[in-house]
Amino acid sequence: MLARQAQAMEREQLAPQAEALRRQLRRWTRATQWRPQHHRRILDLCQRHHPAASLTIRLLKRWLARHLLLGAVPEETAELIAARVFTEPFAGLAAPASAYAGLVRCLRLLAEWRWQHDLCVVDFTAPDSNDDDDGSPRAAGPRPVWAAADGLPADVYAAMQAAFDRAPAADALRLATADDPAAERWGAVSPLLTRRLRALASAALTAIVDCVGAGNDAALPQAFTTPMADYDFILKLDKRMVCRQHEQPPASALHGPEDAAPEPSKPEVFKNLRPAAARVKLHANPFGQPRMVGFDPVALLVRDLARVYGDSALFFHDVFGGRCIAGLWNPALAKPVPFNASANANVAPCPGEKANGRPAARFNKQAVLEEMARLGEGLVVDVVVQNE
Repeated sequence: MLARQAQAMEREQLAPQAEALRRQLRRWTRATQWRPQHHRRILDLCQRHHPAASLTIRLLKRWLARHLLLGAVPEETAELIAARVFTEPFAGLAAPASAYAGLVRCLRLLAEWRWQHDLCVVDFTAPDSNDDDDGSPRAAGPRPVWAAADGLPADVYAAMQAAFDRAPAADALRLATADDPAAERWGAVSPLLTRRLRALASAALTAIVDCVGAGNDAALPQAFTTPMADYDFILKLDKRMVCRQHEQPPASALHGPEDAAPEPSKPEVFKNLRPAAARVKLHANPFGQPRMVGFDPVALLVRDLARVYGDSALFFHDVFGGRCIAGLWNPALAKPVPFNASANANVAPCPGEKANGRPAARFNKQAVLEEMARLGEGLVVDVVVQNE
């Protein structure tokens, strides 16, 4: 129905209304068809073929979240990355037997795959690389893209390759499947984020290799620590208002047991003597309503910031209870533009400067940061400017 209405509006030369209807149809189809189908396939992969895939997916999502990239990288895309290392192992290797090996394979895929030149396919029809239904081992190894045996037929691969070739040549992360040959269902991962993913994955692999080579895991948390100096500004949040802060890992998991602050000793109490209310773990929030399921004011703030200032900045946040929102300015806003009243940004005049023969104006970063702080009043407690 929405598709027919969009076509009718196009015939009436109402392109903006038609595009809005297509976006609505896409959101409805994603929620009612694509996500349930994707969930069934990931569930089948984890429960029937590779038990280590489930924890691998969770570790990869935690790694992305610690680097403030989960959300900018859709969760479905993260699950496809993990599925790829199990359905198409590297260079003759068998599928990962543990979640930690699976995470290392995911980091290697992010660090080494040439997204601009090579098609990356997630083949859920590929046979189990460990064993068959009758218990006989199967040969593990990469399968040629055009191979038709034991997986997707050659014409399906040809359609994927054709969709990949038609797409703009950009270093953007894309994973194609049989149902999504153009890799468009879950949204695109921009070239900027792809390059950052590659750099972070390479650094994490280096840290892991150094720890394994030295036989000391004290530096292993560095793989889950993101460099905050790369961001232009940081909005610090009131930790009392972060409803998901209980999902953050303990300090001992990130800094080592010797660096973590010792917990005060608690008197031992027999379980049968504890009050009943103490057994129920309710994560209270500052709104006084412990049963506010799914309410996340920080996620709503990030959404509003992206809607209002999406053309001016990119925003990054740890969805698992992060206490800050980091941002990068659009570098195109650095150069002065001709001053006019219809500018699509907050600009300030530049006395004595000209742009195209007219008085020049420049993007007013300070005023925009103050607007962000006002938009997040009650959540934002400080604004830190790192790069002017």
